[in-house]
Amino acid sequence: MQANIKKENGTLFVAVSGRLDTVTSLELNEMLDKEGTAGLDIDFDFTDVEYISSAGLRLILALQRQVMETNNKMVIRNINKVVSEIFSVAGFNKTLTIV
Repeated sequence: MQANIKKENGTLFVAVSGRLDTVTSLELNEMLDKEGTAGLDIDFDFTDVEYISSAGLRLILALQRQVMETNNKMVIRNINKVVSEIFSVAGFNKTLTIV
């Protein structure tokens, strides 16, 4: 997993590539903690995400709750068919903003 993270105009842009599994979710969480997410909108680009495990889903859900507590927004863009099906089975397609 690789992530390109940048802050711009109150939004944290996060482009993720590879697999978001148990190990890489922890890595991404550490990267986001270091960057700081409090009070920011989060814009994920999942163009190059091949797979997301339950650990990745937990991270996304935790971030969604965090941004909602501060009245911010989170968007996930450009998910592929595999990731879309995982989100759908988990019911995330009903609670997340996916574009």
